[in-house]
Amino acid sequence: MRVVRYNRAAERLFRKPFSEVLGRAYDEVLPVISEVNTGHVFQRTIALGVPGEVKEVKITDPEAGQDYFFDFVVDPILDDDAHMAGVSLIGLDVTERALLKQRLAHQNEDLLALQQVSNALRKTMDLEKALFIIATALTSDEGGGYDLAMIFTVDQDRENLVGQVCVDSLGLRDAWGIWRGLTSHDAPLQKSLEATQPVLAKRWGELSGVVRSVKVPLTDEFSVLAHAVRTGETVTQETLKEDARLRVHPEIAKHFPLKRFAAAPLLADREAIGVIVVDASSRKRDFSPERLMMLEMFANQAALAINNGLIFQNVLDRAQRDSLTRLYNHGHFQEVLRNELERAVRYGNPLSLVMLDIDHFKGFNDTYGHQTGDMVLKQTALLLSALVRVTDLPARYGGEEFALLLPQTEYDHALELAERLRVGVERKVVVTGPQGQKIGVTASFGVSCFPRHAAEPHELVMCADAALYLAKDRGRNRVVGADDVEDAEETTARKKATKRPTMKRPTMKQSDESGSFRVKTPGAKKKSRKSGKLK
Repeated sequence: MRVVRYNRAAERLFRKPFSEVLGRAYDEVLPVISEVNTGHVFQRTIALGVPGEVKEVKITDPEAGQDYFFDFVVDPILDDDAHMAGVSLIGLDVTERALLKQRLAHQNEDLLALQQVSNALRKTMDLEKALFIIATALTSDEGGGYDLAMIFTVDQDRENLVGQVCVDSLGLRDAWGIWRGLTSHDAPLQKSLEATQPVLAKRWGELSGVVRSVKVPLTDEFSVLAHAVRTGETVTQETLKEDARLRVHPEIAKHFPLKRFAAAPLLADREAIGVIVVDASSRKRDFSPERLMMLEMFANQAALAINNGLIFQNVLDRAQRDSLTRLYNHGHFQEVLRNELERAVRYGNPLSLVMLDIDHFKGFNDTYGHQTGDMVLKQTALLLSALVRVTDLPARYGGEEFALLLPQTEYDHALELAERLRVGVERKVVVTGPQGQKIGVTASFGVSCFPRHAAEPHELVMCADAALYLAKDRGRNRVVGADDVEDAEETTARKKATKRPTMKRPTMKQSDESGSFRVKTPGAKKKSRKSGKLK
């Protein structure tokens, strides 16, 4: 098996002249040919005397750093006496065919992933879950294998791009399992992930928290993301080279050094509703036209699901939010309270509740009118939303009363926040009256905490409510905690125990049928049944 013939094409391919290989063993001077014989095709051809074939052998040109693919035909060679003398190898360059075959295979994989994502998206109308499914599909091995995927959506006023979700790489097989868990029941996204994938839930929660803090004005002429939304075209890092004015948002660049990225707009009915950003910094090549085309196909499919989710979210939002203040309403507050209390019990975290009530609000409405009163409620709601964390839940509990749910917040910290809110209401909530006068208001606050004061949702509300009414009894415009209520009850009990019995105070009796209240005062005057006169 020594080399005896070797043409010029072989010299060019293997970068060795014929003089160097003549008479030497093939596996010594041409190690690539050893790869052709991996399946012992040479020995089989010699033993059987029939031709063999080896397809798509990759040969790398070390100087040019380029890969070629060859199909080799192995034929037996006979000497003059018709005895087996060796084999001949004829190679056909099939590089173009092999690369096309690879591209088609990748496209088939992408299309399969796109189909799987579409099936998962059809099973949910939850916007958070849809966004999560799309992002994890992009970072999966089969869905693109990107290092990172972020999704931004346009807000209702079409003024800003708002960050929604961010995930890093994950195998698609694992992603499919997570998707099945998410779409099989109605539990919220975060709760589902914490129950099934606690480590990933924490990691993705931190990444998404960073992205949610980003708000990109659509009027920003220098933002590459806003540029993608305005033009409706996919942008990459090459776009930054073409237009030196464009840049990645500073907060994104700070946490995610995007060296090789692409941002594809999400188009629904030819209108951009957001943008998908993928990062491929670990790849050694820039985005090929085929990869960009597949990303755009993915973005088009995702846009339909996100648009449906936004519509459903809008309908759900109207059902869950108070129409005047845009805070969550009483029903949604009670549902979140139950869920957060269950989570607090499971993980051993505190959960605080702040109840607040606008002081003398009925008199305020009677004096200045209900429209002025509505302005007070709106400003109070804006103040609550501005001074709390993203994880906190401000709600309009009813009338002039508001509730603030504070997960993972100790009692003392809740008291401090309530005091800041009290000062904020006193200083910031100022409205214009019917005659142009400036009118301010104050508010009273009650604070309770799990597990310090209560173990059930209704008990937590009752404790905070009792503290609120004690704040009103003590003069209003103050913060009272549930600890003070317990101290006040003990003091009252001791005083009653040391005093002589006196006339009973009026008691409230509730009607079982109508739900109304009537006052029953022992010793009050009654009308005579006969004369109708007071006795």
